[in-house]
Amino acid sequence: MTYFVECKLLVVLFLTFTLAGCAGQIVKDNSITMDTSLAMMPAWYHENVGFQLMGDNQYSGSGALVHLLQDADLAFTQLELQKCQIFLERAQRIASRDSGVYVRLSYLFWVQGKSPQAEQMARRALAVMQGDGEGKKEIKRLLAAIQNNQY
Repeated sequence: MTYFVECKLLVVLFLTFTLAGCAGQIVKDNSITMDTSLAMMPAWYHENVGFQLMGDNQYSGSGALVHLLQDADLAFTQLELQKCQIFLERAQRIASRDSGVYVRLSYLFWVQGKSPQAEQMARRALAVMQGDGEGKKEIKRLLAAIQNNQY
């Protein structure tokens, strides 16, 4: 009888470890509680608009989102604006509540001469920004510059 209990225990342990190995990495969903502070915004500048975003180019969120934002930032600095837009639109589908994505899209549209879309994206960034005074202040500064077309 003891042998049967020991075998049963071994089988349970074996199955537990096997299934735990198949489960993969546990990933916390940061889409709702994502840090949306000023630090998560880009520090972009483009001579077409003469406006400097005052972010810190830090990233939070899922691995895919971070890679897309890094790729978008790189494409922007290399003046590959269409490529940048593609990366940002993908990032938007992954993290629709990330204000940093909307700030980037807003600035990109403004650089491309699409002021109505730029304004719309800045307003969305404000809408999803969660209680960060400095971040909201920077988005309002961007929105005012777009509305005034201050180049």
